[in-house]
Amino acid sequence: MITSYRSNPFYNAFLLLVITIISIRFLIHGSYRLGLQDYFTPDEGIHSIYYLIVVPSFYLYYKNLVLPNKTYDLRSLKHLIFIGFLYFINTNPYITESSIFQFLPVINFTLVGIFILFYLTLIVRLLSKNIWFKKDLLINNTQFRLVKNWTIYLFTHNLLAAITLLASIYAEVCSKSSLSGKSMAVLLLLYWLFIYFKILTAPEILYGLPILNKKILKFSSPIEDSKHTPLLKSDHWVLEIGNQKNEQDLKLQEKMMSNIVSYTQEVDRLSIEEHIFRNPKASPTDVANKLGVPTSHIVYLFKYHSSISFSEYRMHSRIKDSIHLIEQGYLKTNTLESLAYKTGFASYNPFFSAFKKVTSYSPQDYIKSIKP
Repeated sequence: MITSYRSNPFYNAFLLLVITIISIRFLIHGSYRLGLQDYFTPDEGIHSIYYLIVVPSFYLYYKNLVLPNKTYDLRSLKHLIFIGFLYFINTNPYITESSIFQFLPVINFTLVGIFILFYLTLIVRLLSKNIWFKKDLLINNTQFRLVKNWTIYLFTHNLLAAITLLASIYAEVCSKSSLSGKSMAVLLLLYWLFIYFKILTAPEILYGLPILNKKILKFSSPIEDSKHTPLLKSDHWVLEIGNQKNEQDLKLQEKMMSNIVSYTQEVDRLSIEEHIFRNPKASPTDVANKLGVPTSHIVYLFKYHSSISFSEYRMHSRIKDSIHLIEQGYLKTNTLESLAYKTGFASYNPFFSAFKKVTSYSPQDYIKSIKP
């Protein structure tokens, strides 16, 4: 996940933080006979407060999953304020010895409960608005469906873990034990194991779809394996948010940021399945009309989320289309001029120039190279 983080929308640093903290927590829980508690003591009492960092970290994970940013905002540190406050009231002797705080365990349980419920509410509002009940998404968005299923799965286990943790703390309050939240650690461990198992058995979460697709194509695509077929550049989409220059682009960013993957997949589908670029006059407006979105959305997409321009993308699409037709035997009954017109070029000359630019082959050389 770390090595593929640039192309993996399922991963960000907050997930790594959560996995690290939880792993340390259960390593300490499950290693009493190894004597690790002589060196690491945050298994109970005041030190357990540190583990509450997991709660806001999950919220920040979901936030960066749904609304990805290139950099992390230092203002996120404000989510540690409550944990610092809780640590303060539990370590300050003037407070712990005060008669007002004689029911400190009950106060701790109440504060932790409010803290957890507050972040669960934030997560539900965030995911409901941007993922779970989003209605203005494009059709056939595989990436969106995967993100939706993953967030539902992960949040379900978050909710179960939160309920179990609060029940554990409540039981410790009633038994007047040192508060640690570990009295039901076995149940909590099961929830986390299900999360880890899901990650390890879902390659799209480990790698992200772009990397996963490359791995699949490496083993399943006869075209790529052929020594004769030139490799065409297809990794031009940029999913990260670009540097917008004007107010209009900033407004478009707000509208489109959660749908960028959907847009890229739909544009690729129009190119590959519907052959929209066989139309010699195909323009951003034509693409927008097909998708039922404003033309400004397609202009924005190629301006900030593509390493090549719309005209270059159109040229690459036409050349890919022509190669596919050649490999399907189109030239057995047709000429290269006919192929040029078929794929959207105005004449043979621009087709020849584009073919050589994209593949480094001339059409004739390419045809010779694939003949047995």
